[in-house]
Amino acid sequence: MLLLGLIFGIAAFATDMYLPAFPAISRAFGASPQEVQYSLSVFLYGNAAGHLFFGPLSDRYGRKPILLIGIAAFAVASFGCALAVDITEFYGYRLVQGGAAASGPVLIRALLNDCLDRSHAARMLALLTGVMASAAMLTPALGGWIVEHKSWRWIFYSIGALAVTLCLTAIKYTGETLPPERRLGMLGIAEIGRGYFLIGRTLRFWYYTAPPALMFSAVFAYAGVNSFLLIDDLGMAVQHQGFSYSMAAAAYVVGSLTSNRLVRWVGIDRTITIGLTAGIICSTAAVIASNVLPLSVTLVLIPGLCAFFSTSLIVPVGFSMAVSLFPTRGGSASAVVGFVQLSLSGISTAIAAYLYNHTTMPLHLFTLGCAIAATLVWVAGRSLRYATPA
Repeated sequence: MLLLGLIFGIAAFATDMYLPAFPAISRAFGASPQEVQYSLSVFLYGNAAGHLFFGPLSDRYGRKPILLIGIAAFAVASFGCALAVDITEFYGYRLVQGGAAASGPVLIRALLNDCLDRSHAARMLALLTGVMASAAMLTPALGGWIVEHKSWRWIFYSIGALAVTLCLTAIKYTGETLPPERRLGMLGIAEIGRGYFLIGRTLRFWYYTAPPALMFSAVFAYAGVNSFLLIDDLGMAVQHQGFSYSMAAAAYVVGSLTSNRLVRWVGIDRTITIGLTAGIICSTAAVIASNVLPLSVTLVLIPGLCAFFSTSLIVPVGFSMAVSLFPTRGGSASAVVGFVQLSLSGISTAIAAYLYNHTTMPLHLFTLGCAIAATLVWVAGRSLRYATPA
């Protein structure tokens, strides 16, 4: 369980751990805060594209070999980030690192789809998300400590070493879940395109994919501006600021475990409805508070914790349901889920960087907009007849 959770959340280490280092990276490269924030967007764009690459390959060649290739490439790119000499080179390695990191969530979601029914897969994904977030609770604070006592470059050396360890452990302890008789035939561009077309035309797939992806993009917007609000605007120490991400990860853990219970008690659809309702209520309160209160640590942290909690209620179960609709194309379906999720997240971090004005109002308005859009998609989707997946 721990191994699967760490592999599933490998991308989180490459995002959460270096967030406290944003100001230090800005100084090292002589780059603006916005340019450093764009390195997060570059990672997410690479991660989104990587999902489309690893999904079909795993449907053709099996889960394990593709997973190992992805983790190994992630390790190499992580060491490259540590050795980058300017912001442009850093962008390049972050792009590759993001693409390789896609192997984790794509293959783990597909693996669960291979072995479990829909309800059990949704619950297991919620548990794995909790394991991943539990580990991620430590990484921001650890990243802040590394920046204070070593250098931001050692963050990427540490991430690379972790990836090497995961790869070696997976070789020994991870089995193949997709037998040869269930694999797709020879893949060509036309066949890959046909698979994605079949997935994309299934309305029920979007019904379960779009709402959690929109909510997830809001928490990435928060992650992108958090360090500048707390460190540059409020004067918080780097190491202490890292704990704010740990608190957010803790909220995500609690939400994931709550989601696992809610699925048992009220089912998947009602769990998603509860998460969306909580998101709208919390983000509305945050906008009101931003309008009447001055900038403070509380105004940054509390809405962020609420956003992480409400998002984690719906992300594991929504994405798991979307993938389960395609028993013979689990890897490809997982790839599309990840592509949508990370594309929206990349766009949201760029928007958050552009709107950043040393207050929380733009961030909280953006979060509210994402929650409203997600709810509208969910409500509209429930009024549609379910399309039959391929």
